[in-house]
Amino acid sequence: MQGFHNILIELGFIFLHSFLFIANYQVMKKKIMHPVVLFSLVWLTVLVLHFIFRFTLLDELFPISASTFLIFFIGTLAFSFGGFIQTVIVQKNEMMKSRVNYIPDISQQSISSTLRFICLAIVVIGLPFYIIASYRLFLASNIEDFFVGLRTELVYGDADIGLIKYLLPFSFVVYAINLYEFFKAKTLVNKLFVITSLLASITYSIFVTGRTYFLIILLLYVGLSFLLNKKFSAQKISRLIAVFLLLFILVGILYGKGGDYENSLKENIKPAAETTAIYLVSALNGLEWEKTHQFHINYNANNSLRFFIKIGELFNLTSNAQPKDLINSFVFVPYPTNVFTIYSPYLRDFGKYYAWFMLTIFGFVHTFFFNKAVATKNLRYSLYFSFLLFPLVMSFFADLYLSLFSFWIQITFFVEGFIFINKFLSSKNDRHSNHKLE
Repeated sequence: MQGFHNILIELGFIFLHSFLFIANYQVMKKKIMHPVVLFSLVWLTVLVLHFIFRFTLLDELFPISASTFLIFFIGTLAFSFGGFIQTVIVQKNEMMKSRVNYIPDISQQSISSTLRFICLAIVVIGLPFYIIASYRLFLASNIEDFFVGLRTELVYGDADIGLIKYLLPFSFVVYAINLYEFFKAKTLVNKLFVITSLLASITYSIFVTGRTYFLIILLLYVGLSFLLNKKFSAQKISRLIAVFLLLFILVGILYGKGGDYENSLKENIKPAAETTAIYLVSALNGLEWEKTHQFHINYNANNSLRFFIKIGELFNLTSNAQPKDLINSFVFVPYPTNVFTIYSPYLRDFGKYYAWFMLTIFGFVHTFFFNKAVATKNLRYSLYFSFLLFPLVMSFFADLYLSLFSFWIQITFFVEGFIFINKFLSSKNDRHSNHKLE
């Protein structure tokens, strides 16, 4: 009887999420890539998968309480509310501008091919050094398997390969810029730039041993394709997602997660499928476990504002602070998981109202960049919108907003640095051209 009650609760919240997704889709004028629509679709999809997997691949998965489902639903409402408020502001501004015959500036600033080539050269030349540094970490692990040893040092050790590690986010930015330029002008040169930068980004991602980095590459393509590619379609994106899931499983086997490359394909199918299912839905149960096992609100910022606390320690501005490590200990639900959805750090710091407030802020920020990118299609807003798809899509898995704040600072630094240098070169070329005309 208790099991039937849990099923009704889960189906009820799936229905609520379905209704919210449809409402968001209609209100946001059927724009599937609108952050509000996409966020509600992600959570609806994960909840449906959770329900399916409970009776198939993960038939021992613990049930989730109504209170936890309610946190998820109100969180989606909060994200939607933030996006709705931003959209209302944008619409109001557009009405005011239209009254004074305002014409938006959607001119596209040219991007220097020389600057793109230099950035790509840095990424390509730095790749062998990155691989050598990774190999040294593997040797320090004293583990026979290369990727298992490397991952052990990177994730569970205190290993650091130095400044060369910043080539990873830089490679993502270079790939995104070249993809942006390719969609604007599909020339042979731009195509070669995209292919080279894509292969470099994939190689960096392989050696950092984190499968989620491949998702960044995919989502950059999805975001920029939506904004700039006239052939963008949901069907095409669905095929890309299917290919990504296959690669996700294969890379997992390479890393020794969900299979063994020495085994046959038949022997790898079941563990690979089960591991992927755990990856997709176990974080929901992880949060349930957190709430029911000695959970208490800390009333500090050690979880969600970890980056700022570490900066404070660096400059002796904070004392006795204990920022939480990014890597959590495993819990069993009964399947092993060490991720607890986006809500975990915010719940632990100041409770559910703080979590919902932060989701509202994220919804507002996402929608701001979406509206700007759609209206102008310029490089800055197109890149930021596309990069922010990553923490949005991964919200069911973990908090990748404030917990990865240093990563977003690196992305911002590289994007703004490129735009500044490109603007300087463009101004210099314009002055040179005007001087020749004189």
